[in-house]
Amino acid sequence: MIRVFGHHISLRALLFAVFELAVFITFYNVSHVAVTYISASGEGVYGPAFLLPLFCVIALCTAAACGLYNKEMCSDPHGLAMRLFTVSVLMYFLMATTISVTELAVEHTPNLKLYYGIALASVLAYFLVSLLFRHAVFTYNFNGTALERRVLVVGTDECAAKIEYLNGSSRSPYRAVGFVPLPNEVKSKRLSSFKILPGKVLEHSCGLVKQARELKADEIIVASRERPGLPVEALMECKLAGLNVTEFQSFWERQTGQIDLDEVNPSWLVFSNGFRVSWGRDVAKRLFDLAVSSLVLILTLPITLLAALAIKLDSPGPIFYRQERVGASGHTFPVLKFRSMRTDAEKDGVARWAQSNDSRVTRIGKFMRRTRIDEIPQLLNVLKGDMSFVGPRPERPVFVDTLMEKIPYYGVRHRVKPGITGWAQINYPYGASDEDAKAKLAYDLYYVKNWNLFLDAVILFQTARVVLWQEGAR
Repeated sequence: MIRVFGHHISLRALLFAVFELAVFITFYNVSHVAVTYISASGEGVYGPAFLLPLFCVIALCTAAACGLYNKEMCSDPHGLAMRLFTVSVLMYFLMATTISVTELAVEHTPNLKLYYGIALASVLAYFLVSLLFRHAVFTYNFNGTALERRVLVVGTDECAAKIEYLNGSSRSPYRAVGFVPLPNEVKSKRLSSFKILPGKVLEHSCGLVKQARELKADEIIVASRERPGLPVEALMECKLAGLNVTEFQSFWERQTGQIDLDEVNPSWLVFSNGFRVSWGRDVAKRLFDLAVSSLVLILTLPITLLAALAIKLDSPGPIFYRQERVGASGHTFPVLKFRSMRTDAEKDGVARWAQSNDSRVTRIGKFMRRTRIDEIPQLLNVLKGDMSFVGPRPERPVFVDTLMEKIPYYGVRHRVKPGITGWAQINYPYGASDEDAKAKLAYDLYYVKNWNLFLDAVILFQTARVVLWQEGAR
């Protein structure tokens, strides 16, 4: 993992992006030389210097928005081919649009039309080479072995067992090469589903540094609740020997993009990096919200008009739906959405979570929920200042009161404005229970702790993936 502006980026994803960008640039230049050579004028093909950098940005953003750098994309060859094809079509459309706009804006570019062919050749090469490269990664398991990080775990209780359970399913590959038990550890049955293989439990036959060297460990993870029994001197010796020593909570946050609510404690929240608040950050966040929301509102205006007409023709009732939600600092506000349910959805006055295949949802409402069209009116809440474009999803007061009693630290998510999309929305399916709310809170706390504009941009691109492939909608 590489930390970029406080957010952990997978080294695998970064290497994929660099390789595929290099492929695109290479074939762009090759295509440029070929077109220049065969051009009828023989004078060469020259265009604005900004085209290639702009095309590179389009390639990276399109691939990221379609989820090509997600870990799962190397384990599903059919899905990978479909997404790569979609990425290639979108890339060429955006590049062709850029060339067309450049033709109108820049004078004295008689050969600019030839750049359509250059862009097409580059995109086709990108598609073929990326497909073959990723297929090779999947076939020969390069993704699971070449980039994995070997970790030695200090502890064998249920906290440490989670590392073994997570092994192979996190955003960045790692292998737990051994678990060193502590003298005073007491096994608990509270998390009986998490188990450590007996063969991985080590004995105190030698010092911790020697064990780490013999097992070729890159990092030592302290994962035990029995803090009074920790071998502090041995851990200090490891650190002085050049080995990274990491606390479980920080390791879990890095690997999963969430905060483990079962293991977190107030002191870690207080002393860890993050949860920064400043006037400058608030201003930057507000400007980001205004810019993105205004742009999206303009781009989706035709969809908004069609959705309003469809709702009116599909079922009786108002076009918009207002509902009280809890915002920043616990203040409530009326959220605005397109109506996707019948007007008598809660005629008995009892608030209910939306379920899969909910009978209260109208025909057009099902489509709007899958495509997230029903969320478009919330852009007005963002412009008004009740919401941000990116942030934890706002919940109804009746649910918040219950969840704050059941789930520790639930109120922390209200330290920032709620959002139309968020870190939990792109990493976890639609929540419809208290358990789902707790799982999503783990992601919300990660967002609140590590928020910056870079993370907002990452979420923005990943939201496109969720919308295009209708992930987690109900």
